[in-house]
Order: sequence, then structure tokens, then C-alpha cells
Amino acid sequence: MFLYSGGDPNLTLAISQVSHAWLAWQLAEHWGNRRFNRPLPRAEVLAAVMLHDSGWTEFDVAPGIDSKGRPRTFDRMPVETHLEIWRRCIDRTAQHSRYAALLVATHFSDMAEVKAVDLLGRRDMGSAGLVENFRAEMDRRKLDWEDSLASDARYQGCLRGPMRQSNADILTLADRISVFLCGSLASDFEVAAPTSSGDVDAVRLTAMDRTRWRVNPWPLEGDRVRLQCEGRRLVSTCFDSADEFQEVLQRAPVERMTFTLMRSSAVG
Repeated sequence: MFLYSGGDPNLTLAISQVSHAWLAWQLAEHWGNRRFNRPLPRAEVLAAVMLHDSGWTEFDVAPGIDSKGRPRTFDRMPVETHLEIWRRCIDRTAQHSRYAALLVATHFSDMAEVKAVDLLGRRDMGSAGLVENFRAEMDRRKLDWEDSLASDARYQGCLRGPMRQSNADILTLADRISVFLCGSLASDFEVAAPTSSGDVDAVRLTAMDRTRWRVNPWPLEGDRVRLQCEGRRLVSTCFDSADEFQEVLQRAPVERMTFTLMRSSAVG
């Protein structure tokens, strides 16, 4: 779950992980042009983006609150619970496509590496050990999927090597952009994007206002793309109990948010 405000003190939207993934999917659907790589194979990469947070569904229905009475978001939860949800995301993706699951397992393995470094820095050795075990598990699963797909002609050019990395990068950047938009995290940020020349370029997003962003260099089709997600409008961000928050969340009206990404030279 994300709490979106966009700098508006009168607005708080609780956006579910799956709605965030839907926004990321819309971005990936339009990603790529002569300069930047497109998803390939398209169906499987888009499936990976759409399904990469599918294991959060149960959590987002009843996320509870933290010790300060705030709605519990994805970044404020026990490590063991977080890893179990990541496993569920991968398992559910695998029910649709092994190649998509391979990309999602790669995505979470990379995120786990960052998480392990952070935990070691905080001297949380127990949690860091759980994360390292998760990474080893993902390595085994990725090898199994690579072996099972090796004889399938559809994946010969993207199972390993630069194209596999490009597809993994598209999942990561689509997720990262959606996280920043849904979480109101920054007015200016960059993502690393694979190019048709085999390099990786920095793509910068700069906010014009609460919902419009200029993007340079332009990595998408056309001159602008509109993305949307849905969230529940909350009347408060602090609650006395999990039951109180649950009742408010269930009754909260659903609203649609629209973000516009545009080429730096586009008018408007």
C-alpha cells in the first residue's frame, strides 16, 4: 500500500500494490522507441510488470497499522513477512508464464541484495540472513526456469544475456517510476533505461505540478502518455486501532488519479 498526497495536505489516497502495478504496466506498454528498447517478448514482459506485486492482494485488503497508528505500508513491515509476500508474487506470476516469473524473481532478488546491505549496516544479522537465504532460493528457481525454457525457440534471444537484462531493466524502471508517482516520493528523479545501442541511459523525470511530469530524454511512444491508478480517499492518516482503520478503509470512496508524462519539448 502507498499513501499518496502529491503535496496536498487535504488529500490522502491509499493506493494498493496491485493498482501501483497496473500503473507500471501502462508505462511498460508504451515503453520504447528508436533510442530505447521495447519489451521483448512483449506479452511476457508486460505480464511480469502487471503481476509482479500480485502477492500483495491479501495484505492490502487488511494492512493494519504500525506502532504510531499509521496505515502499514510496504516499507514498514517485518522482513520475514515481506519476503513471504515476494515469494507469493513470484508463484502467482509463474502460474501465467515461467519467463515472466523469471523476470519477477530477478527483480526481487536484486531488491533483496539492496535490503541485505541495509540490514547488515544496521547490524540486524538475523533479518539479513533471511534475505540471503531468499536470494539463494531465487538463484535456484531462476536456474530451473532457464533450464526448462532453454529448448523453447521463443526465448532463445532473451533467456540470458543483454536482452534478458533489458527486459529485467524495463520491469525495474516501470516499477520505480510507479513507486515514485504513487508514493509522492520526489519531484525530480532518474531511472536507468536500456538503449537500442546496448548502453544504459539515465532518464530524468521532473515534476511540473502534482500530476504532470517532463521526461528527458524521451523513452516512450508519441509525445505524451497518461497513466492512471485508483486509491481510496482517507479522512485521516492516524488511527487508534487496526479495526478503526479497517472500517475507514472499507468505506472510503475510490478515486482515480491520472499522471501525465510528456516530452521535454511538448507544449502544455
